[in-house]
Amino acid sequence: MTQRWLTRWLRGATEGPAWPLPAFLALALSLRLPAVLCADGYQFVDQQFQYVDPAWHLATGQPWHRTWEWIDGLRSWVYPGMLAGIFRLCLALGFEEPMPLMRAVRGVDAVLSLLPMWLFWLCVTRWHHVAAPRLPLLLFAGSGWLVVTGVQPSGPALGATLSIAAALAVQGPRWFPLLGGLCLGLAFCCRFQDAVYGPALLAVLLWQRRPSAALCFGLGCLPGIALQGFVDLAANGSFLSSPWENIASNVGLGSAEKWRQQPWWFYAAAGVVPTILLVPPWLRVAWQRLRLGGRMLPGALAAATLHIGVHSCLGRKALRFEYGSFAMLLAVLAIGLGAASAQGRLVLWYRRGLVLVHGALFVWASFSFGNAGPIRTALALHDMPGLAGDLVVVDDDATALGGFYYLRPDADRVHRVLRQELAEYLRQAPPVSGGLVVAVREPLAMDSVAAFGELVEVARFTGRFDLRAAERRFVYRWR
Repeated sequence: MTQRWLTRWLRGATEGPAWPLPAFLALALSLRLPAVLCADGYQFVDQQFQYVDPAWHLATGQPWHRTWEWIDGLRSWVYPGMLAGIFRLCLALGFEEPMPLMRAVRGVDAVLSLLPMWLFWLCVTRWHHVAAPRLPLLLFAGSGWLVVTGVQPSGPALGATLSIAAALAVQGPRWFPLLGGLCLGLAFCCRFQDAVYGPALLAVLLWQRRPSAALCFGLGCLPGIALQGFVDLAANGSFLSSPWENIASNVGLGSAEKWRQQPWWFYAAAGVVPTILLVPPWLRVAWQRLRLGGRMLPGALAAATLHIGVHSCLGRKALRFEYGSFAMLLAVLAIGLGAASAQGRLVLWYRRGLVLVHGALFVWASFSFGNAGPIRTALALHDMPGLAGDLVVVDDDATALGGFYYLRPDADRVHRVLRQELAEYLRQAPPVSGGLVVAVREPLAMDSVAAFGELVEVARFTGRFDLRAAERRFVYRWR
C-alpha cells in the first residue's frame, strides 16, 4: 500500500510542466511554515550568543554576555545589525515575548530565503529548460538543508542562503552574475569562510569564456567586502580587522583545536553521501545524474567541491559549516535528475530514496527544538525574583543559560563556579536570600557539602525527551 502511494506521489511530482513562479514560491514558503512555528531554540551555542544575543542588545539596549570572541574582535557586527533591524520590525508589529518574537523573526527569514528558490526556478525553467522540472523543484524547496539555512537566525545560515543564491545566479545572463557577486559579498559579512566559494565561481566563469560576467561578479563582491571593512573600522578601529583576527586566532593560535576534531573524510561521509545518496546499488545512477547536473550548474558543483575540500583539511569540523555546500550539491543533482529520462526500476528506487532522505531532513529541520533544556531554564529564571541578584552557574558559564534574549536580566551578573569549589564560594560570598544557583548536567550532591544545606532545589529542566545530559539544568534557591 505504501509503495503504491509513494509511486503515485512520485509520478505526480515528476510529471507535468513546472509550477508557475508564484505557485512555486508559495509552495516553498509553505514548506518553511512548520519550521517557523515549531523549530524553536538554537542548534549551536554560537547561534545564540554570537548572533541572536548581540542583535537583541543592538535592538533594545538590554544586557548581553560578551563572549571571548567578541572581546578579541573575531566577530562581525554586520549580521547582528541586520538581525537587530528584523527585531525592531517585529517588535513594532507587537511581538514582544521571546518565543512568539523568535517565530516572527523566523518568518521574516523564511521570506528572505525565497531568493535562491527564485534563482533555482529560473535555472530549471528559463536557463536550461529541464524536461521534468517538478521533482528538482520539490527536492530543492523541501530539503532540510534549505529549510534550516532559510529559517534559523544565524550568520552562517544567512551566509549559506546567500552563497547558494550566488552559485545559482552566476549561471544567468546579463546582470545575474552581478547579483551573484552582491550575494557572495554579503555572505562574506555573515561568515568569513564563505569567501572560499568565490574563486571557484570566478574560475568557472572564465572557463566558460564569459569575461564580462566574471568582471560583473567580481565587482559585485566589492560592496559586501567594503561594508565589512567599514563596520570593522567603526567597531574595532581597523579596516577588515575581524576576518584577519578570526584567521589568526583559529589557524595561527590554534583556537579551533580546543573543539572536537574530525577526520578528513567527515564531510564526505556524513554530508555528501546522504545528500546525493552515493551508496550501493545507486552509485552509478547518482554519479551520472551529478555529472549531468554539473554540466548545467558547473559553478555550484565547483564551489561546493572547493569549499568542502578546503575545510576537510581542517581538524575542526561540523556539518553546519557545510550546509550551503550540501545544498549546492543537491541543486546540481536535482537538475540532473530532471534532465535525464527516468527509466528502469533502479532509477525509480533511487528517486524514492532521495525523497525519503531529504524528507527526513525536512522533518528534523522543521520540528526539532534545539537546546530546549537551557532555553526552558532561561524562561523560568526570567520569572523568578532571585534573578535580580547574582546568578551562580556550576560547571559552566553564562552560555549554559539559554541566552540573554530569553533570560532578559537587568545586568550580566553570572558567575562561573566549579562543582568542587562551590562550597568554598558559598561560604565566602553567600548569595542574598532568594539567590539562584544553576547546576549543569548533574544535580548537586546535597549531602556531601554542608554549605549546600542552604540550597533548595526549585526546578529542573531537560531537553526534548531528555536524550542529552548536556541539556539538563537543576535550579536551586538560597534560603
